[in-house]
Amino acid sequence: MSVKVTVCGTSGGYAGPGKACAGFLLSNEENTLMLDLGPGALSNMLEYLDADALEALALTHMHYDHYVDIFGLCTARRFWETSLAPFPVLAPAVARDIIGSPLAESSREEFFKCMELTVPEPGRAIELAGFEVTALPSAHVIDGFIYRIKAGESTVCYSGDTEKCDALIELARGADLFICESTFTSEVPARHKGHLSATEAGRIAAEAEVGSLLLTHLWPTLSGEKAVQEAGKQYNGPVELAFEGLTLFVGPYPCAV
Repeated sequence: MSVKVTVCGTSGGYAGPGKACAGFLLSNEENTLMLDLGPGALSNMLEYLDADALEALALTHMHYDHYVDIFGLCTARRFWETSLAPFPVLAPAVARDIIGSPLAESSREEFFKCMELTVPEPGRAIELAGFEVTALPSAHVIDGFIYRIKAGESTVCYSGDTEKCDALIELARGADLFICESTFTSEVPARHKGHLSATEAGRIAAEAEVGSLLLTHLWPTLSGEKAVQEAGKQYNGPVELAFEGLTLFVGPYPCAV
């Protein structure tokens, strides 16, 4: 079974000019799953499907550039023309408190009726919107998850924000597509804690023997061309820089979506 990956947001930290923050739409013949939903990613997602058609959302961590468009998504679903069932949301344990904090107390209860928040059990594969999803803790500055998503024989690994760790290698191992953060390039003398450089992303892709590498979460002022070059020096497989609107197919062609 093929999986279609549509890039809805790529910027790290904040949305660069004409960009959005983290968001990847996975779909196949029957199902839809969003990985992260940062600022601007919802607007781009809505180019491909309506808010009522998204079946599930998996959030890697609760930094605003990875989740904040959940407010718009739930507002759209809450006031949809017809009544919608709550949709599943995988997220860290702190998600409810963080999402609820800016909401008016009078509307908080109704807002949370739009979703079913679940904290993934590390290492345990679950069914989510027709996909098999496995999560392991990331090595970021706050609690978060790395996800491995499988549909049939097609596998995608999404790093979220993380330093190199055993969990990242484990979940990326043999993945057809590795969507990996590369926040920094050599333009930045020293990378910040909890993130990867493009060079490190390339090394991890090589060690995990992935099928292809898609770089994302690049800091908006840095060079995408340099990121690809630096990752490519470490990894001999296909390397691309994610950009909004890019569509990739993982698995056999054609993919009827």
